[in-house]
Amino acid sequence: MKKIFPLILLVITSVNLFSENLVNVNCWTNGTAYTVSKHRAELGVFTGSSYGLTDDLELSTRPLLFFVAPQFKLKKSWGEHSGFQMATEHGILYPTPLLRLLARKGIAGLISDEFSIPQMIAIDNRFLISCRPVGNTILSAHAGITFAIKSGKPDAASTIDLPVIYPRLAVFYSQPEFDLGVDFQGNFFTRFGYIFNVENFILPQTTRNYFFENNGILTYSPKKKSMRLEGGYKLCYGKYPSGNQWHLLPKIAMIFCFGK
Repeated sequence: MKKIFPLILLVITSVNLFSENLVNVNCWTNGTAYTVSKHRAELGVFTGSSYGLTDDLELSTRPLLFFVAPQFKLKKSWGEHSGFQMATEHGILYPTPLLRLLARKGIAGLISDEFSIPQMIAIDNRFLISCRPVGNTILSAHAGITFAIKSGKPDAASTIDLPVIYPRLAVFYSQPEFDLGVDFQGNFFTRFGYIFNVENFILPQTTRNYFFENNGILTYSPKKKSMRLEGGYKLCYGKYPSGNQWHLLPKIAMIFCFGK
């Protein structure tokens, strides 16, 4: 196993050196310290969407959830320093309408209707840094903190104990929440690429304090880069109220691009 990993790394590096550099500062910047270019829009299906307000300011949201759980994020690029691209990201999430919609009887009810959901808003701030270690690869790291503002304290038994969902709502039951992660992406060939990232969620004020997510994704972009297809897996681990659990989920996304 120790001999196989360096060989895989060598193959990836070699392919990157001879493939066309499609990972640039103007497109496919999710997870990095880069922002999409001015007036460029990336509309995601089953994922977030982004729009370049300026060349160094990006607005993102999730259209499919906008009317039941509005979320906005602003990513501000602070330029490149000694070969490292810097950015900060600031977001707000209002999940109350969605949680109240799910607090009902029957199959559609993920929360018991006996619980009252207060007005809640999450505010997160994140620092991102990216570099290009070799070829067209982008290596990124981020660190962030999230706080919650609530009109009341939600009942501890009203949590949705599901992967992906629970870590992002845990801040409303115990705050603050910290997130740390790394992201590695690039291209194998002209139109085919990869994304490999790891994210950790930490809540120091509770014993159910750690959640882990790992994405392994292959990507395809046509020559005009007007669309991108993503497919792979999401591996999740977490300390849920019911105990420690692992989950392996499929990861599929389609992103359409408009503008330069």
